[in-house]
Amino acid sequence: VSWQVVHDFTYPVIWLALHPVQNNIMYASVVNSVNGGIYVTSNLQAGASSTWKKLAEPTGTERHPYNVHVLNDGTLLCTYSGRRTAAGAFTASSGIFASVNGGASWTNRSDPGMLYWTKDLVIDPHDPAQKTWYAGVFSGWGGAPNGLGGLYRTTNRGTNWSRITTGLDRVESCTVNPFTTNEAYVTTEVQGLWLSTNFHTANPTFQPLSGYPFK
Repeated sequence: VSWQVVHDFTYPVIWLALHPVQNNIMYASVVNSVNGGIYVTSNLQAGASSTWKKLAEPTGTERHPYNVHVLNDGTLLCTYSGRRTAAGAFTASSGIFASVNGGASWTNRSDPGMLYWTKDLVIDPHDPAQKTWYAGVFSGWGGAPNGLGGLYRTTNRGTNWSRITTGLDRVESCTVNPFTTNEAYVTTEVQGLWLSTNFHTANPTFQPLSGYPFK
């Protein structure tokens, strides 16, 4: 196996997303308090000679993008994770954002509980219209917990959200079994791995997997 540097952003690249139709387009989330943001290339096939540009920043964010997804209709989605200032204060700059014009402008699709630390955004593989999303959220971070952490679900592309877990304070992500509609796993920072076998019901239940001995 051999590797090639396609582009050196200088700062950490957290996530990559290929366009589902135009395979020469790739998005990258780059984290830095000054130069971070979502970058895109439209000539990925050029490899190390590919050119990249930074997209517009969603209002209220602070250059800490995390997940990037491109839906089948070209809608661009991203999460922005939390950020602490030099003074140690935590900023309400997190959430989920959508763009229908390639990142020229953004719409905030966040629930109020997501403003302090949004983690992974997962698109439900059983929804062909890609209207059902899941978001992992940490409770208040960088200060006292705010009780808003958990796994959130939307069935209308972020217009409305509901928190579908109880008592899980710091949810990182979820994985939906692509072959079994109602089975999904939820990961947390310190509470282990959880399983739901009725995941697509209005109020799914979750059980810890005691055989997974890690945080």
